[in-house]
Amino acid sequence: MKTSYSSASDSSSSSSKPRIEYEVFLSFRGEDTRKKFISHLYKALCDKGIHTFKDNLLPRGQPISSELLKAIERSQCSVIVLSENYASSSWCLDELVKILECMRDYKQIVLPIFYLVDPSDVRKQKGTIGEAFKRHESSYSTEKVQSWRDAFTQVAKLSEDALHDGKHVFHYSTEKIQSWRDALTEVANLSGDPLHDGDEAQFIQMFIQEVSRQLKKSEEDFDISEDLFGMDSRLKKLNNFVCTSSSNDVRFIGICEMGGIGKTTLARTYHEWKSSKFDSSSFLANIREVCEKKEDGLVHLQNDLLSDTLNGFPKEIRDVDDGKRIIRKRLCQKKVLIILDDVSELDQLEALAGKANWFGSGSRILITTRDESLLTSTYKECEIYRPEHLNYNEGLQLFSWKAFKSIHPPENYTELSKQVMEYAKGLALALKVLGSFLCHKNIKEWKDALQRLKKYPEKKITKVLQITFDALSEAEQSIFLDIACFFNGFDRNRVIEIMDICGLYPTIGIKILVDKSLLQDDPTHERLRMHDLLQEMGMEIVREKYRDQPGRWSRLWKCEDLYQVLNNNTGTEEVEAIVCRYGKSKFRFEALSNMKKLRLLNISSPYGNCPLPFGDSPPANLSNELRILRWDLFPFTSFPSSFQPNQLVVLSLRRSQIKQLWNNTIKPLYNLKFIDLSFSENISELEDFKVVPNLEKLILKGCPKLVKIDQSIKSLTRLTLLDLTDCHHPESLPTSITGLKSLKTLRLGSNNMRPYLRRDVLRDRDRAMLSTIVGGDFNSLRTLDLTLARLGDGVFPEDFGCLASLEELNLSSNKFSSLPSSLNQLSKLRILDLRLCESLKSVGPDLPPSLELVNVDKCTSLETFLDPSNDQCNLNCSATCRECFNMVKRQGSKRTAFALLKRYLQNPPNPSRGLDILLPGNEIPPWFTNRSSGTSISIQLDPNWCNSKWRGLALSLCIFETDWIGNCWCDVKIDGRDWGHGLLKSPFRGGPRGHHLWLSYLPSDIYFRTEWQNTCSRIEFSFKSYYSDFQTKRIELFGECGARLIYEKDIEDLNRTANEWIE
Repeated sequence: MKTSYSSASDSSSSSSKPRIEYEVFLSFRGEDTRKKFISHLYKALCDKGIHTFKDNLLPRGQPISSELLKAIERSQCSVIVLSENYASSSWCLDELVKILECMRDYKQIVLPIFYLVDPSDVRKQKGTIGEAFKRHESSYSTEKVQSWRDAFTQVAKLSEDALHDGKHVFHYSTEKIQSWRDALTEVANLSGDPLHDGDEAQFIQMFIQEVSRQLKKSEEDFDISEDLFGMDSRLKKLNNFVCTSSSNDVRFIGICEMGGIGKTTLARTYHEWKSSKFDSSSFLANIREVCEKKEDGLVHLQNDLLSDTLNGFPKEIRDVDDGKRIIRKRLCQKKVLIILDDVSELDQLEALAGKANWFGSGSRILITTRDESLLTSTYKECEIYRPEHLNYNEGLQLFSWKAFKSIHPPENYTELSKQVMEYAKGLALALKVLGSFLCHKNIKEWKDALQRLKKYPEKKITKVLQITFDALSEAEQSIFLDIACFFNGFDRNRVIEIMDICGLYPTIGIKILVDKSLLQDDPTHERLRMHDLLQEMGMEIVREKYRDQPGRWSRLWKCEDLYQVLNNNTGTEEVEAIVCRYGKSKFRFEALSNMKKLRLLNISSPYGNCPLPFGDSPPANLSNELRILRWDLFPFTSFPSSFQPNQLVVLSLRRSQIKQLWNNTIKPLYNLKFIDLSFSENISELEDFKVVPNLEKLILKGCPKLVKIDQSIKSLTRLTLLDLTDCHHPESLPTSITGLKSLKTLRLGSNNMRPYLRRDVLRDRDRAMLSTIVGGDFNSLRTLDLTLARLGDGVFPEDFGCLASLEELNLSSNKFSSLPSSLNQLSKLRILDLRLCESLKSVGPDLPPSLELVNVDKCTSLETFLDPSNDQCNLNCSATCRECFNMVKRQGSKRTAFALLKRYLQNPPNPSRGLDILLPGNEIPPWFTNRSSGTSISIQLDPNWCNSKWRGLALSLCIFETDWIGNCWCDVKIDGRDWGHGLLKSPFRGGPRGHHLWLSYLPSDIYFRTEWQNTCSRIEFSFKSYYSDFQTKRIELFGECGARLIYEKDIEDLNRTANEWIE
């Protein structure tokens, strides 16, 4: 395949190249060869699967001038059988002239066969060929010649078999005769195959091989239209999907993506490329539009399908069921290529390609659609290909071609063209529309047009994109508009939570949006993403009806629009949701009183604790329909007295001026589950928790004046999280919280005031706090966070291990030098966080065996950690030891890493899980047999690699010292495709000081699929970081990397190979 680029002046010939229907056109003189040689040659071509045109396939009486010329033009190759009487037929000579025109104009393959004639006779027009031309040149009376001319004009339009009187001789113009002579001379000079008295069967067999070779070469040289940028690679990828299984299977392949990406163009080009490989083919375009505009659209499409595949199917179908029956009956033995373009409804698939048994062996059905669920619900097996958006270079070429008729923009238009690239984000439709629109316009007009796009999107683009949106249900449209206006690129679970609170049924709704190509579910980063132009379309839908009246929009997302509505008091009932950030202008909030249907109010601040200018007057009312109220820097001390938000689920007033949440007249808020008053410095007490009986999470972090939490908190039987970090007044931790039996997470750390207290006061207070926790009957407590509690030695009670359900314990940034032995009693503890415990000297074998991860990052005094020389230590958990240089100096980097890996492999956890180790080090161990000095490594797999004794795969990476490296991860590909488990993330965050070694183990039973056993041939690992993705100047972040497949024998030999690993 290749794409050629030409100037605008010669582009017409390329664009008018006929669509290929036949692989071979046979040109021959019937009376010489039809019944013997041609019949054998034609059968051999068909047996080889080569789609061949032979003139007796024409229906009787059809005009030969149009039908034959069309057949010649639509053939990849013409085979000319030059026999003794070939030149005596004016029909054959006209075919010959046309064939050579196609060879010159369309690069058609021409293969002559000299059947019982000498090539020199053809070249010099001697013998019977010369005699034939003399007869053509004979002269007769004017009247006679004219009558023959009239007869020739009439009869020449009929098929040859219809001409019974073969004695007539016609007189042709000198130009006509000369064109035939030139054609014969030219074809005689071509490399051809002479056949005299040899074995015809053997000759045909050898000739078929040559035809096949030429056709294969022609297919590789398939010319892609010059304006289809990026088509080559996408055709190859699509063809990989088409050819994934046995050539005898009937396969369905979906081409699914958003509108405007070029699905139809891709499918049409594939049809032109491959249709000649099938017995027949059909491209049914614009199926959605046909069904919408025609009363019997499906019947019309069924007729077109049968007409295309059965060479002019004459019968009219009565109804859809009749069409299904006929398609199944007539095509079940034919190998067909069918393209169903723009399918939008299930009944369209059921009517046109309902089941695999409708079509013959080897058939391929390609379907372009925006809705993947149509395919997965109709067909048991269906490959899905999602074509990529154009990359920057491809997009720039397409846009430049439309705007300048060149593949590069002029130098003075380069920067403006970059703005178009940023706007279109690789969407082919947008690039075509904008390129055509900006063609022949000057720079000033370009700048004005690009500015206008920011406010008025191009309707030709949005019209195509909006087709899918219009077909959504009301709930799905609401989800789409919320994501477009507020949540594009947000964490998937967070969006689902918000939409669920708003009553929009997001689990099914988001799945539908993804299936319909309106949304992308990014499993790698667990985010929902929407193409910029789809996002812009959603915003345009919101504002187009009342463009200059944002107070009447259903959603507000820009600060300037919110400012206009609030300060002009133009809010209306039509506003459903507000999600935006404060600006620095003065806000007045009276307009919120008019927004009686407001369900979502989320006003955040980018300015931290900086005071902002607010109006003096609070709103008289707030919508009682609110389900989510997040208002940073809430400027009022209380809510309006009329505020009764019965639907409210989330209340977040971080850094607010609130003093009192509710008054005595408020009725219970049964739906309220989440309250966050973090850093609200004015709140001093919380009273009567019976108002929020179903509260699940209460965050009071950093409320320094909070002195009282009402005893009624014990009524919160569903409370699972309580955060009292930096609430340092004794009264703020009442003994009544001991009744919170559903509590799973408790955070009590503090970073304020404690340094100013005497050590003995601190110790007594710490003991009292821990005793409260231990004796608090917290049977459900899963997470305990005591970060920055400055806990020292001797403060942990002996019965600390009674917290039997504890799974995560955060003791980071504390002052103890050793861990209490009672930790060993925490039988369910999975994660132990000891970061920045600068006095900690030893972490030994007395930890609970249930641990999965221990974090001792920056424990600068640490000397021993899971001592590798202690064979009694059976812990097999992951560990991150960033900047623990003393420990590595004492124990050794590779020695410690090996000990952890060895313990894991020889005593694997049940259930199985992965292993990660991070510690100082500057080289990967020699045990890793596959090594690379770059940032990626590839393993070519032996055919028997995935046998029953394979246990998993180990990776290692050296990370260099940098000021900041960000998160680090590994991207895994199986035979070039995503492995399906997302990114393999490293266990550290931020750049480590000094060189570090990351070692990871992936057990086969978790990370590798059984279906890969016989198909996988290559695994590739690529190491990346956020810093390496966004850096402007390249900095070496990674050193050597390594990988090794681990089998049972490797595990058995670990003790023997230990010495090779240890320094």
